[in-house]
Amino acid sequence: MTRDEVETNYNKLLPILGNAFKTAPLFFPLGEDSEYYELFADVSQSEFQKSLDDFMLHNKAEWSVSGYLENRATILRDFPQMVTEGRYYHLGIDINAPCGTKLYAPHDCEVVVSKYEEGAGNYGGVIVLKCKKEETPFYMLFGHLNPGKLPPTGAHLKKGDTFAEYGNMEQNGSWYYHTHLQILTQKAFDDGWENKGYCTKDEIATLNDYCPNPFLFL
Repeated sequence: MTRDEVETNYNKLLPILGNAFKTAPLFFPLGEDSEYYELFADVSQSEFQKSLDDFMLHNKAEWSVSGYLENRATILRDFPQMVTEGRYYHLGIDINAPCGTKLYAPHDCEVVVSKYEEGAGNYGGVIVLKCKKEETPFYMLFGHLNPGKLPPTGAHLKKGDTFAEYGNMEQNGSWYYHTHLQILTQKAFDDGWENKGYCTKDEIATLNDYCPNPFLFL
């Protein structure tokens, strides 16, 4: 993902955030080649959060976006479930915003997953919404949420309904404040990819069938 791609497509995210932000986001890549590598390398998540907050304040930004298919070997170094399998390539985009940021349904949809994943490096509160695009079903996964603010599985949401909010580090899998937005096709959902926020290098070639780039899909 590039800065130009974010600047061209970020407006697609605004309904999800209730149009709360009036300025464009910064592009803040978290891959191995990031220009901001020193801010997240060899630091804890809480230290990174402070650096990110300071960076946003310095740049007078309200929010930022981190990218699809970034190789995040460094930021995942402390999570053995990723290291063992070599799952370093990010399958969604991260919308980085303050703890407590609310999320809104971008379409009429059904909640098909609403749960809490315990453990550092996992999703914490996570929800999957079943939506339709030209009558074809697809799924939107949001992770790192406050588990106490999620609707139950089976709930039906109208476009614009509030359905979740960002969790703190005790709720969101011990991550900095953000939500992971991932698109899943029907095939991906049927094959259990709602449990995979990262893939291996060998799986990248299959992603259009499983987890396409959210900016290009939405």
